[in-house]
Order: sequence, then C-alpha cells, then structure tokens
Amino acid sequence: MRYHLPAYKKLYLLLYFLFISAFFLNAQTLTLYSFPPPHPYRWQNPHRLLMSTIRNYYSKPNYQPRRILGHMVIELKKDSAIHLAGMVSDEMGNLKNSIVKDKIGLGILFKVVKGHLEETSQVQKELQIRTETSGAAFVTFRISDTAYNYLLTYIDSFKMKGYDRLYNGANLPRAGKGCGCTAFGISFLELINALDAEFRDKWAVQVKVPEKLIADSAKKKKISLRRIFFTFNWAKKKQPYQPLTLYEPYLIYKWVNSIWENEQNNPETPYQFIKKGEARGVLIDCMKCFPLAPMFTR
Repeated sequence: MRYHLPAYKKLYLLLYFLFISAFFLNAQTLTLYSFPPPHPYRWQNPHRLLMSTIRNYYSKPNYQPRRILGHMVIELKKDSAIHLAGMVSDEMGNLKNSIVKDKIGLGILFKVVKGHLEETSQVQKELQIRTETSGAAFVTFRISDTAYNYLLTYIDSFKMKGYDRLYNGANLPRAGKGCGCTAFGISFLELINALDAEFRDKWAVQVKVPEKLIADSAKKKKISLRRIFFTFNWAKKKQPYQPLTLYEPYLIYKWVNSIWENEQNNPETPYQFIKKGEARGVLIDCMKCFPLAPMFTR
C-alpha cells in the first residue's frame, strides 16, 4: 500500500527545502586569504630568522606590491556585496635602516610603526592575480547575518579609533596596541568565537626573544647584526625575555595545502574543499559562531 502525503504537507516540505537551500547558498562568509612570503621564515633561532629575513628582503618579487613578510587579506561577503581589508605598514622601506643603522635588534619585532588599512579597491587586483596563480591559500567561514554585521561594525570602529594607523607593536588590534596583517585577520575569528585550538597551534609561532637582543634607547643599548647572527638559541630558563606570538602567513598557507593533501579522503573531515582559480581553500561551517563582547579590550 502506497502512502500519499497530503498536498499541504508536500507544499510545506517544498518550501522548507527551498528555504534551506537559499539559506546555505546565500549565507554570509568571512574569508582569510594568506599570501606566503617569497621564502619561508625560519624561527628555530635568531640566527636562522635573520638569514631567512635577509633572503626574503633581497628576493625578486613575483607579485606587486612587494610582500617580503607575506600578507593576509580578509573578505566579508554577503550575496554580491564584497568588502576586502588588510593591514599594511607605511614604513616597510625603513625596515633595513631600523636594524642596520638604528641597531634596534629584535626590537623590530615589537616596534609600532605607522600603518593603514588597505580596502577593496586597493587589494582586489592583487588578490585576483594571486588566486589565479596559486600565490594564496584561504580559509572561508560560513557565518550568520548577526556575525557578518558585527564584523563590518568592527572594521568601521577600528578605523574610527585610529587603530588602523598602528602597525606591528604588540599585535593586539582590539586593544589598540598595534597589529600586523595576520593579527588583524585573527581578531575577526576571536570576535565570533571561531579561533579553533588547531589554528592557534598550527598557524602561530611562539618564541622567547632574549632581552639581550632588544635595543633599549633609555640605556643607549644597541644591537648589532653580528650579535644576532651569532645567537643560535632563543631565551632559556631564567634568562630575561619578551614573549612573542605571531600568526605566520606561510604557516597558514602551508596548513591549508596540508589539509588538501591529507584530509580529502577522510569521510569525517570537518572541512569542505574549494578553489578560487588555482588557489586552494577550505570551507568551515560557523553558522553557530556568535559574536563576542566586548568588541575592544584594554
């Protein structure tokens, strides 16, 4: 005996599936695009960090503008509306002078310099070129309408407070203590409770920078390149140091490509695999990720 659904139930189911389909097709997204540097940075010790920095500094750029540190661009998308943003330094050209002439040593890792927020019209061309040539990898989060609006408000408030003019520093954008491009991008994940433990583990470097390698203007203490060159360890126990946690564009790029190579045949993987041009990306469902308050901290 065949069972027939009443017409009104069929209509209800049809409307339900249409609603669900539209919901997922038109869901808002947050995307972090990671542009790797010309060569990976080596964080095993100060010596290797210095040598990899020099290598990147003198590398011929494959893309314009030159991104010797790598870069991150965030994208907020809703239907056809797209907003792009990324923190950049206004003083990248002075990087060499700060280390060689001013001899601030590894204090460069904590120095606040002038910066600004590049937005859609300034980055869309570079983004297109990089995705077409696999010069980027990305992580896309499907987010709620509430989260989308909250993050748009964050960008506006970030600029109104003048925080977009503070590059590097403590890499605490929500506290107004400066941030690089990746710290700015990661703050979006913090604000919607989407910063997974795996991201903190795989995307960031954590080192103890010896205070003996950080210049001190009050004490007229300067650090030569030679001293960094011959330092083969980060600070050990009981040695004075400053902690550094830095989200690395190359590590994020590497992580996405590793997920592509190792997780595609895993039926239990939480990731969906997507591409834009030749750039690999993963899609993560974050519809249940809700905004975090307060938006800014001290």
